[in-house]
Amino acid sequence: MSLPAPEMPRPPAGTPGAARQRLRAIDTLLADRGQLFQALFLSAPIPKALVDLDGHILVANPMLCALAGRTAEELAGRHLDLLDHPDNPVVGDLGLDAAPGEPQLDPHLLNDGERRLRRSDGSELWVVQSHEVVRHNTGAPQFVVLSLVDVTDRRRAEEDLVRRAFVDPLTGLPNARALTDRLRHAVALSRRRGLQVGLVHLNIDRFKAVNDTLGHEAGDLLLCQVADRLRWSTRVEDTAVRLGADEFLVVAEDVEDLDGLRALADRLLGVLDEPFVVNEREISLSASVGLTLGADMTPDDLLRQAQSALTKAKSEGSRARVEVYEAALTHGEIDALQLETDLRHALDNEELRLFYQPIVHLADETLLGYEALIRWEHPTRGLLPPAAFLSAAEDNRLTAKLGAWVLRRACNDAASWPPDLRVHVNISARHLAEEGFSELVAAALAESGLAPERLELEITESTALFAAEATLHSVAVVTDQGVTLALDDFGTGYSAITALHRLPIHTVKIDRSFVADVVTEPATAALVQGLLQLGRGMGLQVIAEGIEDLDQAAWLLDHGCAMAQGYAFGRPAPLPSPTEVLLGELIDAPAEIVAGELMPEPLPPMTRPAPRGIDPAAAFHHDFGVDETGEFVTRRDLFEDLVDPEDD
Repeated sequence: MSLPAPEMPRPPAGTPGAARQRLRAIDTLLADRGQLFQALFLSAPIPKALVDLDGHILVANPMLCALAGRTAEELAGRHLDLLDHPDNPVVGDLGLDAAPGEPQLDPHLLNDGERRLRRSDGSELWVVQSHEVVRHNTGAPQFVVLSLVDVTDRRRAEEDLVRRAFVDPLTGLPNARALTDRLRHAVALSRRRGLQVGLVHLNIDRFKAVNDTLGHEAGDLLLCQVADRLRWSTRVEDTAVRLGADEFLVVAEDVEDLDGLRALADRLLGVLDEPFVVNEREISLSASVGLTLGADMTPDDLLRQAQSALTKAKSEGSRARVEVYEAALTHGEIDALQLETDLRHALDNEELRLFYQPIVHLADETLLGYEALIRWEHPTRGLLPPAAFLSAAEDNRLTAKLGAWVLRRACNDAASWPPDLRVHVNISARHLAEEGFSELVAAALAESGLAPERLELEITESTALFAAEATLHSVAVVTDQGVTLALDDFGTGYSAITALHRLPIHTVKIDRSFVADVVTEPATAALVQGLLQLGRGMGLQVIAEGIEDLDQAAWLLDHGCAMAQGYAFGRPAPLPSPTEVLLGELIDAPAEIVAGELMPEPLPPMTRPAPRGIDPAAAFHHDFGVDETGEFVTRRDLFEDLVDPEDD
């Protein structure tokens, strides 16, 4: 590039020799300004580019090439948006306009100041941008010199200072200082959306004992693990905060009611139930929780309410309690608290019942076994399903006690069934992790006389995925005895394949939420087909849950599902007593009389043979009866015993 030099005045006569030499040197340099400009441009210590008025790069100096991670040839002719970071706002939307009297330039050239760019390898960097217009002798704009100063190190140092101010240095969670801003944002958002903000205030029980026993370093490691579990157990819109010491708080946005907040608290307590491993030593923790819910109130008021509820939860040395701030309770919620109290006496008062739902072979509907499902015969509320009281059991830490009762009763019931029928029993993560679980299973089998291979324990994906060493040991002992393991709700978790490798899984149960849409939703059908192939490929038994109609059953059968469970084959119902079975045989009574009101309604007529609708009572009535000693015999044998020998 060559620019004409202006006429220089000749040195007047009598000028000293040294001055005349300097003027002649300047005259020589200005004789070709283009070469001088080129030298200065290429050797500049900061990234520079010559850019046309439309934002296309004409020439980039070596410093800019190094900054962008591209060669001069790769940059030549490319628009400046090549360097933009994808998360930046659109430059055209920033309203950047040239000053009056200045030439119209591409908005990227006018975006002076601090900017975020992206290198060719995808890494981000920060620069301070400035530009200068170079004009012709006529004053018309010719091109723009763009200068970029790398300030990435300064920017990162500033961000680190901010992070240190608002992030807990031990756990990496937001700290109490960040909580104030987060709460203000959540409260403002709740007002606009007409929803509420929920706070879950957790305090680790007896954490001081951990510090005193294992030392502060072990205590810090434990707190980091607690923080990690809280972090991945919350929704994207929720924020887990460490308030200090052994206290944590979760800010939940967009909460509709207290049930939603309780569900969040239950999930958090559930992930804390699994034992922690610190310095090769297992530690079991519990947490006391205070809950509050509000919308049109200040952040400080919300925090005070949550603290008040937590104080009540920890009163009188209590542990693992969940308390709700009283003003947030409705009449129905107060009623729920009474239900929790009643549940403590349900076992002693023999109010719990077991219902059984059949599991069948899908091809011919042959009965394979039953899943045991708990019910509560409440003295004033009537028969309650598990959804009505299991959360109360969690709040009172009664799940292990209920689980032990279900296991013993199911084994006793199954011991009187035909030897080819199995029983499935659900086991909670808390119960599985408790010391002595394997001994409990062995005792239940010994007391009932049930063969171990006829018992299958059902667990969830999260239980398998996050099982601690004690849990893995208990499972190993139980399965070595011959008991099998089923993975319930298969496909609903976040790492199903990992869960299959963690424990010796024998059976997987495809969740009813997938089965419900398998005929009508192609995406769900593809997912279920993949789950079936995965299960079969790993040599596992596969059971589809929640089958309600013939179309679902036919689709699953066509795609290789062997076993099924659902209303199409039988609703959960109590098994009949031996006396009821014998009575039904003698009077040839309809199954509805023997099974009671819980017998499923007859299936509507279908164009193809519908599933038989196997009912637990009807299955017993059909397959076997009771002899005079009280022992079960086949129906044919029972009939022969009742026939008068003299009759023909």
